[in-house]
Amino acid sequence: MEVFNSPSPDLSCEAREASTITPQVFSLFNGQGTYDRAIALAARLKKETKTRDEAIGKAFTLAYGRSPRAAELQACLAHWIAMKARHDGLSFTKWEAPKDVLREAVEENTGEKFKFTEKLHAYQDFVPDLKPADVDADTRALAEVCLVIFNANEFAYVY
Repeated sequence: MEVFNSPSPDLSCEAREASTITPQVFSLFNGQGTYDRAIALAARLKKETKTRDEAIGKAFTLAYGRSPRAAELQACLAHWIAMKARHDGLSFTKWEAPKDVLREAVEENTGEKFKFTEKLHAYQDFVPDLKPADVDADTRALAEVCLVIFNANEFAYVY
């Protein structure tokens, strides 16, 4: 949150100055959290719509509360097609949550090193976000369009 001018928890902050700085765009465009949200939106759009035009229209409605202008629709469709060509040649490894972790420690009294395996119970019922390996190239390409939508000033700027 530091990149987004998060106020210090130690001081009262009744109002903050609006600020946008370059690291914010890098964080949003390259951040795993934003990309995960883009994939989630793309998967939803693919499930709920039948055509590319309809998918872009719904993305704009969900993100901006309006329909895309003709030029925006054409730009998004062109980007989708370009990204589809790019993603057709890519492959991704499926991520699996670790079930345990190997720990190393030093025995306090003797100074001897030892290892043990610790079960990670937090991941037992964990349902991870969709990742690139979980969706097809067309959905990943639509996620690239969603990422652009998420990074538009119209979406990112909070009054």
